Amino acid sequence: MSQTFKTQADVMVSTAGRVDNTNDEVQGELTRLQGVVDSVRGSWVGQAQVSFDNLMQRYNTSAQQLREALTSISENIRSNAHNFDNVEAENTQAFSNVGGGLAL
Repeated sequence: MSQTFKTQADVMVSTAGRVDNTNDEVQGELTRLQGVVDSVRGSWVGQAQVSFDNLMQRYNTSAQQLREALTSISENIRSNAHNFDNVEAENTQAFSNVGGGLAL
């Protein structure tokens, strides 16, 4: 039974790592896109530039929220894996204590 739980906790940790990798890839792409957008910013003037800047502020806010959400997801998965391992260790100890008190 403990092997099943250990495997599931390992899968959780691995999944958290994949979420981190995905977050890094997404942030890299968003940074690349920001560079492209910054290169055309000067093309806009007047109200068009103000609208463009407002749009980019919303974009940057959304990109930050995405980064934070993915970071939170990976942290929560890791925390759940740790808690899962702790509960399994406690259960193993409880069964050992019960078994030790029985005359089998």
